[in-house]
Amino acid sequence: METPAVCRLLALTILAASIFSSTKSAGQDDPWLVLNKITHKRSYMIETRDRKCAWEVITEVATDHLTAKRYASPETRTVLRADVLRVTGPFVYYSGRSSWSDVSSLLLVGRQRLKIVMKDGKAYTVKPPYTVSDEGIAPRSGTRPKIAKIDIAEVYEIVPKPLTDTGEYLSEELGPMIVFDPDWYVWSLHLEQHVPVLLYDAGAPEDNSSAQCVAKQR
Repeated sequence: METPAVCRLLALTILAASIFSSTKSAGQDDPWLVLNKITHKRSYMIETRDRKCAWEVITEVATDHLTAKRYASPETRTVLRADVLRVTGPFVYYSGRSSWSDVSSLLLVGRQRLKIVMKDGKAYTVKPPYTVSDEGIAPRSGTRPKIAKIDIAEVYEIVPKPLTDTGEYLSEELGPMIVFDPDWYVWSLHLEQHVPVLLYDAGAPEDNSSAQCVAKQR
């Protein structure tokens, strides 16, 4: 079988997996375990509560800790879940705090969106443009009334899964040859998988302190 045909077949397999494996709604899973749903073949910025930050590759995620290592290093370290404040790549993939300021500072692009779970159990998806104030979230005019913060239980950001380090490099370096990379079909057709990232939880203490460690933006 010729190489282009192999790539197309692999691409179709990835597309099928993408369609059928990303239908769970936000709020059903432990937000920490989202780290098991994203690739571990790339580096992430891991920020701990003492505000120390490191670009590392995640090697394991358990219910109460993760292990990580510097890229190309054989040595790993264990970080307790309780000590992790944030894990970021092209986007935030885990936040260990409840922060309304994190919600209000978002600049959503592409297919990113908010998932808002209300205290009465209802859930809404909000796409940009919208505005966030201390009183709540106002979707774009004509879509639905303002959603009052006092009625909100949780706010999730729905973000695409990141590419591997290799995939990210290829997307930047291959140029026209990128059509032979199966991941290209997923991203170009906007069928990439997404994960929910919990940013605000009304049942947890609110922390709106300034972020000290910021991942590079895409």
